[in-house]
Amino acid sequence: MDFNNFWVQVAFWVFLGVFVICMFIIPRQIMKKKKQHDERFVFNDQYARAFGWFGSLAAIFICWFLSLAIFRDFLAFWLISAIYSAHMIFYAVGAAIANSRN
Repeated sequence: MDFNNFWVQVAFWVFLGVFVICMFIIPRQIMKKKKQHDERFVFNDQYARAFGWFGSLAAIFICWFLSLAIFRDFLAFWLISAIYSAHMIFYAVGAAIANSRN
């Protein structure tokens, strides 16, 4: 497969995005139909998401450091800064939604 071709890259990323979305949505729909969302599951799911957010934040900071200290590439720095900003905006939106529900 020629990943230097633009259309191959577009097809790859679209396929990957659809696959990830399906792997998120389909199991949730099956579990809702089977009524497997009890309090323990919800607590464990929220706890796991909190660790996931913390882990991704740590990974972003490590990449940020590597892009500046080792590679000295400002394009990578600005891309990682954009990812960090989006990460924190989504976190704030999620926190606002969670607070409005409680």
